Amino acid sequence: MKSRLLPAFVLAGVFVLGGVAGAGAMRAYMLQDLRSRFGGPPGEVRTHLRVESMRRHLDLTADQVTKVEAIFRETDGELERTMKPCRDGFESLRKSTDDRIIEVLDASQRVRFQEFNDKRKRRPHGPFPPPPEPPPGPPPE
Repeated sequence: MKSRLLPAFVLAGVFVLGGVAGAGAMRAYMLQDLRSRFGGPPGEVRTHLRVESMRRHLDLTADQVTKVEAIFRETDGELERTMKPCRDGFESLRKSTDDRIIEVLDASQRVRFQEFNDKRKRRPHGPFPPPPEPPPGPPPE
């Protein structure tokens, strides 16, 4: 009886180890892909995400991708200049809101609130997270 079960256990073990190895490899690949997508300056990351989304949804040719990337790069400086007053106003509103919240909290809550805010400020993409990316592949119908 044991001799008949041993091959089944070995086969099951091979499948389990293959699944674990495949999951680990996929995780490593996805982390590398995320680092390459979000590793550059915010303007380049924003351009890359927008162009990739347009390429997938509009079936852009290589020539169109190049032209659209150039347009985004040309207007990136203007976008930053336009957004700066909004960011400054947003940050001052956030600070005044935080100050009002701190007045409501007790001493231990203030410490935890400060830790929470410090953690939020250390995020790699600053106060504004990147927009969610749609899943790869064609859009659902």
